Amino acid sequence: MKIKLLTSMAGINFSHNAGDIINVDDADYVRRLVENGVGEIVDEPEAVETATKKTATRKAAR
Repeated sequence: MKIKLLTSMAGINFSHNAGDIINVDDADYVRRLVENGVGEIVDEPEAVETATKKTATRKAAR
């Protein structure tokens, strides 16, 4: 489940800023984050930007 953090949090093996969207597999942990106002559930998938290079089409001369 995706959670958007409303506050920054850090631990021994992680560091997240406010506004980060993280994946959490533990339903109990998700419940505690939401109840304590640390995060909110994100329903829609985030759009991912990708850079693509347009290829030029060549026309043959007549």
